[in-house]
Amino acid sequence: MVIIDSHCHLFFPEYTADLEKKLEYANAQGVLYFLSVSTSPENISQNIFISNTHRNVFCSVGIHPCHADDLFDTIEITKYIGEEKVIAIGEVGLDYFYDNPLKSSQKQLLSKMLELSEELPYIFHARDCFPDILEILADHKGKKGVFHCYTGSLENAAKILDMGFYISFSGVITFKNSNEIRNVLRYIPDDRLLVETDSPYLAPVPFRGKTNEPGYVRIVAEKMAEVRETSLEHIAQVTTSNFFNLFNKAKRFAIDDEK
Repeated sequence: MVIIDSHCHLFFPEYTADLEKKLEYANAQGVLYFLSVSTSPENISQNIFISNTHRNVFCSVGIHPCHADDLFDTIEITKYIGEEKVIAIGEVGLDYFYDNPLKSSQKQLLSKMLELSEELPYIFHARDCFPDILEILADHKGKKGVFHCYTGSLENAAKILDMGFYISFSGVITFKNSNEIRNVLRYIPDDRLLVETDSPYLAPVPFRGKTNEPGYVRIVAEKMAEVRETSLEHIAQVTTSNFFNLFNKAKRFAIDDEK
């Protein structure tokens, strides 16, 4: 059984001292691959270093919407896209939960990010921003990607699926007050489902409030199985298959591991 943490942030300072122990623990839980997601040009090089020094770690490049007011040159991102372990653009998107950055700045940044690649899939951060993000994506047809850590409505999930995107769920599905999100989880077809931690954030119950880590993605997968009334093995199989179908640049590493 193979489980993949499709969204974590291994370069964050929470892991500086004991990353190897965290990854070893994850491996013991059946978590064999990780996608470490960049949030700004300031952490891309560190993220790439981690992926290059760990065979089972992949990474992405992008600018999180919270940095929309920062003066970053997209050239700082494009020069990394050809790196072997860079398998996605992200995370990018919109976040209207806070007042800053301005919505207009976030929209401009997202539009710029969507011009970075026609081949690589995108990792979308979307919080309290529907229908704006769907309208922007409608203007950039042909993109593939995943809405990570989904906490939106069933109605918006249906629109996301209609546009061909995947949907990923985090430890939020284990929270007591997340019945609506669990209802959405039941609705997502097997072939569009991914699982993640978003670590070091959003640790699942029973670790809620503590630092999250990639090994806890097994707990999220177990909750998925419970909610969808299936087995952990089935969740592991479909989410792993979906990961390599979406992030197909990573397939070579999985094939090599099977030899």
